[in-house]
Amino acid sequence: MTLKKFFLASMSVLGIGTAATAAPPVSTMSPKAINFTMPTVAADELQFEIPTGKTFDGAPQFHEDEWRQVEFYPVARLAEIQKRLKEFKAFEKDNRIQYGWKNIYARRIAGAPVLGTAGSTELAGLMQRPIKPAPILTTSSAPIGQVKDGFTIRVAESVFLYGIATDSSVTSLAAMVERGGDDLALTSAFTRINQKYKVMLVDWRGQMLLTGAGPDGGIQVWRP
Repeated sequence: MTLKKFFLASMSVLGIGTAATAAPPVSTMSPKAINFTMPTVAADELQFEIPTGKTFDGAPQFHEDEWRQVEFYPVARLAEIQKRLKEFKAFEKDNRIQYGWKNIYARRIAGAPVLGTAGSTELAGLMQRPIKPAPILTTSSAPIGQVKDGFTIRVAESVFLYGIATDSSVTSLAAMVERGGDDLALTSAFTRINQKYKVMLVDWRGQMLLTGAGPDGGIQVWRP
């Protein structure tokens, strides 16, 4: 999506700059008949900004439901995240139906510095990659906005880290492998970050937790 299309889509959502048209016919259906297309989302209270030409260039764009589906936590929170994964596994099984899920597991997990006192600049240095603009989140039909205080670090052509940072720390850190991306690039990034900052990587929908990397390069995996 280009910046021009972003603004046009935003204006359309707000009803600005478009001619009045007849409203489509309204139909109703029971909320119970609507299923969720994924079992879990991060229930963050994000703040958004309208991107400029400078912040739009190089910013990844993805659906809001993909936010923090694969994310990092300090290993000090291992027991907490293992407990949440066990809860989610039971929830997902109980709510799974033929087409989707009856309910959604909204993750509300207290934020904390992920890399200790290190910020996004130190992380970019470790990855030997530049910091790019924050992600732009969208719905299925329109853009929402650019995540305030966000950042992106692209570690490979279709693999990137992203999150939110303050002046002194990274308060959330996640990863995404785009379609056709190399999972090994993410594994390599995890190994470097884990060895430097003692973090783990959780894949919520995959119900899998990478807890560490051995000296031989082997990845330690935990599943509920």
